[in-house]
Amino acid sequence: MSRPTVLLCDDSRALRMLAARQLSDCGFDVVGEAGNGNEAFDQYQALKPDVVLLDLVMPECDGKQALGRILAQDPDARVVILSSLGAQSDIEDCLKLGAKSYLQKPIDPEVMDRVLHEAVA
Repeated sequence: MSRPTVLLCDDSRALRMLAARQLSDCGFDVVGEAGNGNEAFDQYQALKPDVVLLDLVMPECDGKQALGRILAQDPDARVVILSSLGAQSDIEDCLKLGAKSYLQKPIDPEVMDRVLHEAVA
């Protein structure tokens, strides 16, 4: 069975490097990365990953805007929000928009493993 694919979207290159390693350890293949919401949308269209890990706070186009664009184009998209803010209202907005779940930064590898496998199940 092939490994589920992930598009990793965060404006922090260091976080992307760390998360990519954690994702690989959890059995996922990172097929693309994006540093802002516009890149996230373009990469999603090009790659059609199984799940998107999407940071809320990014330059140019934030995670909430990117989520809306991705879901408008593909209502079945599986998006997990990544947030360092204790911004519960933003997370709730994203869940209402159609995000499958969310992860708090710093990422707990065991929680990420469970949340992402639930998202692709």
